[in-house]
Amino acid sequence: MLNMNIRKHIIGLYAVAIVLSMMLAGCRMEVNDEVAVSHPTASDDRLLVLCEGLWGMDNSTISFIDHGVLTNKWFRQQNAHQRLGDTGNDLLMVNDTLIAISVNWSNIIQYIRPDGTAIAATEDIPNNRKLATDGEYLYCTSYANNGYVAKIDLRTKKIVDTCPVGYEPEGIAFYRGRLFVANTGGYSTQVGHDYESTISVIDAQTMKELKRIDTGCINLFGNMSQEGQFLCINSVGDYYKEPGRCVVLNMQSEEFRVFDFPVTYNCSYGGKFYTIGSSFSYITNTYEFSIHTIQLPSLQVEEGLADYDAAISTIKQMDSPYGIYISPHSGHLYVSDARSYVTNGYVYEFDRNGMLLNKYSLKGINPAHFLALP
Repeated sequence: MLNMNIRKHIIGLYAVAIVLSMMLAGCRMEVNDEVAVSHPTASDDRLLVLCEGLWGMDNSTISFIDHGVLTNKWFRQQNAHQRLGDTGNDLLMVNDTLIAISVNWSNIIQYIRPDGTAIAATEDIPNNRKLATDGEYLYCTSYANNGYVAKIDLRTKKIVDTCPVGYEPEGIAFYRGRLFVANTGGYSTQVGHDYESTISVIDAQTMKELKRIDTGCINLFGNMSQEGQFLCINSVGDYYKEPGRCVVLNMQSEEFRVFDFPVTYNCSYGGKFYTIGSSFSYITNTYEFSIHTIQLPSLQVEEGLADYDAAISTIKQMDSPYGIYISPHSGHLYVSDARSYVTNGYVYEFDRNGMLLNKYSLKGINPAHFLALP
């Protein structure tokens, strides 16, 4: 009789285990793509740094770090002192021969070769923001006309289609024929609409919006990092009662998970998201900073920067961390400091163990965007 009871108990536990495993499997975000593994191939980098400049001042610049040697105002040097424009907002490697730069307040997409030579521009996307590509077309978000995405033929550099999305769309990513667009509603206090909390999903071929995924997190503003099928999206909040958060979206399954910390500056490398959160409150008139790493695909979170933890003491001494990037070639970590936001900034370079290698003094204001050249 005792053995029978034990047997029944074991069978019961086994059944519970099966049910629990099924429940847990249903909660996991499905993974079909392999998450990238880091394999550094270089000991240093050829790195572009896009400095946004100041709005309305026509002073965006690009600095070039070539194996530890800094060249400031590189774009002007390579183009007979031509200015890049007003408020550079994003920097994207389209292919081995073409780089696209969104210049927000100049209303253009500037195209350059990897040597910095300007070759063309798309001139009719007002208030443009962020960029994505499928290799054949370039996609750009715009705050104009209540928010839309423009599709640009890379052969002609002409707009061939547009798609309306939410108010003030910011980050954009391409994945398996679809575009994922983070809507902010960032002008809500000025034009009478609410903050957005949605991600628009667009069929890239037809440029039709398929759906909007409501994350429940408002003002999805700032840089957005992609690692395979995963996106790391910052939610700013409302600067008062609604705090900043992080949304990680699985673009394959369209499931997402929310974390209770902001990821104002973030990047992806080697199957992880590395984040620096900067949360401002008008109530206290203060910033709160946080640093986290999100492991993929498990979505396990740890405080700090994993292998780069040694860099944290230097980062905490910066006046205004403004960008984070890890080179896919060297595995070096780069963090920018905007200082007072109106003076020339710095870029700090750390090795794969987080040890400081270089501090670069830029002649550019608000260094925010990085691109490692092949």
